[in-house]
Amino acid sequence: MPRLILPDGAHVELPEGEPVGAALPPEAIVARVDGSLRDLSYVPDADSTVEPVEPAADDGLHVIRHSTAHVLAQAVCRLFPGAKYAIGPPIQDGFYYDFDLPSAIKEDDLPTIEGEMRKIVEGDQPFIREEVTRETALARLEDQPFKREIIEAIGTAEGEVSEGEIVSLYRNDGWVDLCEGPHVPSTGRLGAFKLTSTAGAYWRGVETNPMLTRIYGTAWANEEDLDAHLLRLEEAEKRDHRRLGRELDLFSSPDELGPGLWIWHPRGGIFRKELEDWVRDIHLERGYDLVVTPHIARSVLWETSGHLEKYRENMYPPMEADTGDYYV
Repeated sequence: MPRLILPDGAHVELPEGEPVGAALPPEAIVARVDGSLRDLSYVPDADSTVEPVEPAADDGLHVIRHSTAHVLAQAVCRLFPGAKYAIGPPIQDGFYYDFDLPSAIKEDDLPTIEGEMRKIVEGDQPFIREEVTRETALARLEDQPFKREIIEAIGTAEGEVSEGEIVSLYRNDGWVDLCEGPHVPSTGRLGAFKLTSTAGAYWRGVETNPMLTRIYGTAWANEEDLDAHLLRLEEAEKRDHRRLGRELDLFSSPDELGPGLWIWHPRGGIFRKELEDWVRDIHLERGYDLVVTPHIARSVLWETSGHLEKYRENMYPPMEADTGDYYV
């Protein structure tokens, strides 16, 4: 009979075959067992230190966002038969999932997808972990090329889900995804989420790979935290420099130039000059001397600095001249 050591030092005898969740408070959504995050359904086979993880903890938010991403993919597959789902990780303050869809979607479609997600949450579907052979996983996901590619990479330098021949899957209500986990016990533990935007993304970030549709969302431990986050986003949007630059006629960034490359309009030029004058005056008042350096230099400078040796492939190509190569 395994013995669990809880954070307060208490020891709990866990009946053979019982999951760790049986010894933890109802607020827990996952457990940290001997330092690793585990589902509450995990059954230890030896004495272990166990710590409950609640929704508002950093690890708890990570799991909530990961589980909500799975619900997003399940909802998309319901609404768009034939959808191919790629990856859906948690990220800072939220999550995303990438799809190859039979028809294009727009941000106007997000409320419909969100509504389908809420049906899944209301169904309180258990997340069930299965550990299967690679062959079985390939068969279960035979119509999902992106998942198959990940499974086939297991055991190589690119392996992402497991090592060796055993692969972990999670299923709920017949829908299956490839995942290491852990997840919340059931979809009913989710709910404080919102889909926020869509974007295009190349599979694995490689331009020669298919362009996928990425759906972003945010998820939190409760509605109050979600509302506070959405308010922060709204306030940040009001202060977005791109929006202010356009509305105040300060600057613009035409597509012909490229992202982040600005043309200063007359009003913006005045603003920029005033700011530069203020910064220069502050430096002079504090005893700094002003110097001006060229934007390019001979390759010998970049050899001395080590840039050519370490970063040559990421630098702009050299400008060739009679006196040698010059770099920006």
